[in-house]
Amino acid sequence: MELISIKNADSYSDYPEAVRNNAKRVLKYVEENGWGPCGTDVGKQRANQLANGEAVSVDTIKRMYSYLSRHAVDLESSSSYEDGCGLLMYDAWGGKAALTWSRSKLTELGEIKEQSRDMNFLTKGINQGFQDADMKQGIVSGYFAMFGNKDLDGDVIEKGAFTKTIMERGPQGKKLIKYLLDHDSRKSVALITNLEEDMKGLRYEAKIGTHALGVDFMKMVESGLINQHSFGFSVPKDKQYFDQTRKANVIKEVIMFEGSAVQFLGANPETTFIDLKSESDAFEYLDRLEKFVRTSDATDETLVKLEERLKSLYEILKPAPATLEEKKAEIDHKLIIESLKSTFRNHGRITN
Repeated sequence: MELISIKNADSYSDYPEAVRNNAKRVLKYVEENGWGPCGTDVGKQRANQLANGEAVSVDTIKRMYSYLSRHAVDLESSSSYEDGCGLLMYDAWGGKAALTWSRSKLTELGEIKEQSRDMNFLTKGINQGFQDADMKQGIVSGYFAMFGNKDLDGDVIEKGAFTKTIMERGPQGKKLIKYLLDHDSRKSVALITNLEEDMKGLRYEAKIGTHALGVDFMKMVESGLINQHSFGFSVPKDKQYFDQTRKANVIKEVIMFEGSAVQFLGANPETTFIDLKSESDAFEYLDRLEKFVRTSDATDETLVKLEERLKSLYEILKPAPATLEEKKAEIDHKLIIESLKSTFRNHGRITN
């Protein structure tokens, strides 16, 4: 099936000249010496993008911040481009100047929560919904992470990476791993009752709270508005290495701070990039979201935020401006969805 992507619409090119210079320096070295075993296609693409001064999306800025924060430790063992891949790939992503800029830009945009800055943790997500949901009992289960798959940052999480943190911080330990909505420390929606590694990944079971936010969360789960998971973590020193065969950064151990259920347009660095099976999937979600906003008895705060999400999704999916000139007047959400469907039908892109 055809894949489409939903990304943040805004892009920025106001990064400092030092970022461009770092990327240019890498490309000059590579022109003379080649990449060797270093780097993924994403990292090489990023170097060219930054060297050319191209605008980068919010999604890309998040990946820059995630990569540069996590790989700062590589600079301890790599002080030149000649001694391994560490400094070479770090500068390919813009280097220390890019870390400072990406952190500042994400803070400016409100994309870094206070909790994340204080704890200095990273986030990583998967496009997987709930394994099981018993709404009568208020119990949900699923996976926060998968093993063995190389993600868009070029990372692979090894089985066993969560063993220590589960024992020390999990539900049978100090109970320090929280269950949040969209990595927001103010939105604790459930209590993790079981957390374990299996052959597939990090599996959990949680009991949804009976407070207003928990009740709203349960309604959103029932309506299919939440279909992703993610987790907040840090990597202890010397607990990751670069596998030249797989061309991937292998994470052997993590410290886990929280697990999150993530809405369709996720708030974390990895799950803002959503792959859909087809455009009809996007419209199916639009229909579910519109219906929930129109008919749900969820709290006003939740409905207002979902209404904003609906408008945001419309802005991302809308056709070219030339086809919308006659639609400048305010349109309610139902008409927006039907208009979008009609437009894509006329272009033969969906049939139902």
